[in-house]
Amino acid sequence: MSLPPIFLSLLLLTGAAMQVHAEPLLERAQSRGTLNVCTSDEFPPFKTLDAQGNPGGLIMDLIVDLQEQLATRIGQPLKLSLVQVNPLNRLLFLDQGRCEVLVTSLLDTPARRREVDFAGPGFYSSAATVFAPKSTAIPDWESLRGKTLCAPATSVWVRPFESRYGVQFASFNGTAEVRKAVADSRCLGAMGDDALYSALARQPEWADYEAKLPGQDPAPWGIALRKGQPELLAAVSAIVERWHASGLIIDLEQRYGLTPNAWVAAQHVRALQGLAQHE
Repeated sequence: MSLPPIFLSLLLLTGAAMQVHAEPLLERAQSRGTLNVCTSDEFPPFKTLDAQGNPGGLIMDLIVDLQEQLATRIGQPLKLSLVQVNPLNRLLFLDQGRCEVLVTSLLDTPARRREVDFAGPGFYSSAATVFAPKSTAIPDWESLRGKTLCAPATSVWVRPFESRYGVQFASFNGTAEVRKAVADSRCLGAMGDDALYSALARQPEWADYEAKLPGQDPAPWGIALRKGQPELLAAVSAIVERWHASGLIIDLEQRYGLTPNAWVAAQHVRALQGLAQHE
């Protein structure tokens, strides 16, 4: 895909700023010739592993594109090193400088923005839903009052839904533990991202499960960076804008057979309108 002139100009300016005002994390990446990216296990097809253990999927494709564009920006090759994280340690690893960026299905929320910076405007979006067996009757959100759902301990939706609907939660360290608890019938279902669980329901081993309810409290998935990295943040934000303007994420949705994400479609239109205004 060709790079629109407005984005090319922005990226060249950003690249020059990065060389003049190098930041600690970027300096380390340049000196070692490796970009460290924190990432976690996700539901297929957002993150997959082949028979040899090599990662793939929509998020992995975006990580590779991010690596290549940053390498072009700084004018030197950058190898890619993936740092495996989980919901409990991902922000800690980022704060400790173990990676330059964190690319997962991390929701960009006001509370998290007090801890880290997010490259705008985000690259995907999801909302809260309930994932449960098809045979389980959950007609609406109010019917969950007094019921127990499984959720990751770090979920931003736990407290709001406890207050709003009187839901009780059993907390787990990560999504793998949540899935096992649901399969073992230790809770009525799982509270989680509608985009992820709708994709999971299409996997053969989860054919008897479904996302039950219309999503609530939507939020974008953002690429997170440690605070105090303004040049790197500007460069990554420009790359994310290019993904939306070029339609790359929509292309990846089609490649992986995902249901079109309305928020992604809206971001594509917005980015194209922004380009038209600058022509």
